[in-house]
Amino acid sequence: VQFVEMLDQYHCNEDIECKYSFNNYKVQDGDRIAIFKMGWKSLRNYVLFEWAVDSPRADVNSVIFSRYDLPNTQNETDDLYQFCYISGENVVQGISTPFQICSVESKPTVVLTEASAGSDKCVHLKQLLSLRDKEIIKLKEENAILRESLKSVINQRKLQQSKNYDEEINSLKELTNSLRTAVIAQQKEIDSMKIEMKKDKAAYKDLQLEKIIAEKKFEAISKKEATTVKRVCNFDLGSLQSFPAFPFETLDK
Repeated sequence: VQFVEMLDQYHCNEDIECKYSFNNYKVQDGDRIAIFKMGWKSLRNYVLFEWAVDSPRADVNSVIFSRYDLPNTQNETDDLYQFCYISGENVVQGISTPFQICSVESKPTVVLTEASAGSDKCVHLKQLLSLRDKEIIKLKEENAILRESLKSVINQRKLQQSKNYDEEINSLKELTNSLRTAVIAQQKEIDSMKIEMKKDKAAYKDLQLEKIIAEKKFEAISKKEATTVKRVCNFDLGSLQSFPAFPFETLDK
């Protein structure tokens, strides 16, 4: 991101228009343009900010900083400020040249151009730009360190979570094995009961067969006895000869 049409001074009682253009950069949610006082060390040291906008049809975009939000510069100071374009991921994508925020009575505002490169002001600005470049390098280094620290923390958390997952997995495996053993034991009992039931069914069939045979034998014997009794009842007693008288008198003698 490049800031264009920069001024070396802005009036504190007028709105500040910040113009910028993109160079192969796509606007993200949370992108913003902030005003920082020179010498800032953290992205939280901003003075104020506005959300960045992207007009697809325009080569140059702009945001307005309201004069009511600008820092109070009634007491003239040599404080320098700069615009910073910060992405939604809190990465600095562009930094402007330094400028001052002055009251109306200050010296007139000048547009920074190449024609004024030989002036003392431009020399001073070049020095400030060099300082800015050093600060950018330092910020990038700090950003890299923070990223590495964040990666280390994330890896440690992943490792800890992995250990916890391993313990849970081992516990589940033990539970699964115990359940499998119990199921196998129950299946053996069921198979044994099925075998016993088959034996009981076979014994029951044998008893039923013996019962049927006994009933048939009993029925045959009953029929045979009935036939014998019938024959006895039909026997002609008249055909039998009478027995002689028993010689009781002879026995008395």
